[in-house]
Amino acid sequence: MRSSVSPNQAWLSVRVRVLCASVFMISLFVEPYIAETTGAPPDLAGDTHGFLLAEEGFLMKTSPLTEQGTRSAFTYGIIHTVEPGESITTIAKQSFITADTIRWANNLTANSPVLPGQKLLILPVDGVVHEVKRGQSLNTIAELYDIEIGKIREQNKLETGYLVAGDKLIIPGAKPIVEPTVIATTATVSSSKPTKGSKAPTVPSTSTNAVAMKGATIESTNGILQMPCDCFYTQYFGNGHYGIDLQHRGGSTIFAGEAGTVIRADYGWNGGYGNVIEIDHGNGIITLYAHNKELYVQKGDVVARGHAIAFMGNTGRVHGPTGIHLHLEVIANGVKKNPTPYLK
Repeated sequence: MRSSVSPNQAWLSVRVRVLCASVFMISLFVEPYIAETTGAPPDLAGDTHGFLLAEEGFLMKTSPLTEQGTRSAFTYGIIHTVEPGESITTIAKQSFITADTIRWANNLTANSPVLPGQKLLILPVDGVVHEVKRGQSLNTIAELYDIEIGKIREQNKLETGYLVAGDKLIIPGAKPIVEPTVIATTATVSSSKPTKGSKAPTVPSTSTNAVAMKGATIESTNGILQMPCDCFYTQYFGNGHYGIDLQHRGGSTIFAGEAGTVIRADYGWNGGYGNVIEIDHGNGIITLYAHNKELYVQKGDVVARGHAIAFMGNTGRVHGPTGIHLHLEVIANGVKKNPTPYLK
């Protein structure tokens, strides 16, 4: 009996079977399609530890880790909103950093209260935040804080040593170089200069930007230390000269580099320093001002940043072309440092 299926129908049947077999084989290796609306919401589907854009140009990353050592892998901090009943101490304990670290990062003093709703920068590790100044490099910043440059580079994920003024770096394990002191303004400015050997009046500042002392003022500078005079360099820090020399034609008023307590104010030779002043700024930082003509402060006085403390002179061991000038030294934990990075 002759088949009723035509050749065209048989060929079509074969093609359909091959197509079905191909689709089946493909389905074994391809995941089925699921509409986006039937899946998890976008905010729950991925890693919840993302990035937060915060104030002051910081890019913050949250950290779920709880140990100081492992937290160092996180480059940035977070912004914490103070809840009712919280204090600096409790927030520090929860964040596994010290209370001082929180105070330093947020410019708070030991007596500063925190209020509900207040936002605090919480660093990932103990340390301080440093804002890069013009001309600073990783080397100078590491020297300022006495912290290994590799630790700063690693903490901030710096691939190169190139820095831009205004950048903010976390300096792990560091303390503020100086902690400014609030100066009470209870005394009045004297209109006459003290005589040699007499007690000089304490002249608290009414402003850290410009201080009046017998008509003298100083423009505020943004370095870690205030520029002590309106003057120019005549000699730099180097072997055998552990400070810098600054000169102003005919002399000028000398101003305190930062708030602190006068621990030395002596007339005489003083080992070649001449009439000399030393100010303790805390955290192991002392500044020394030598070769003065007259001193405006005495030992025990508390001064503000930019406070007029002396008048430039040429007392002590002074020779050569410098003549009347200021010899400035910065002593950090007993070691004489190059003052230039502190002033820039």
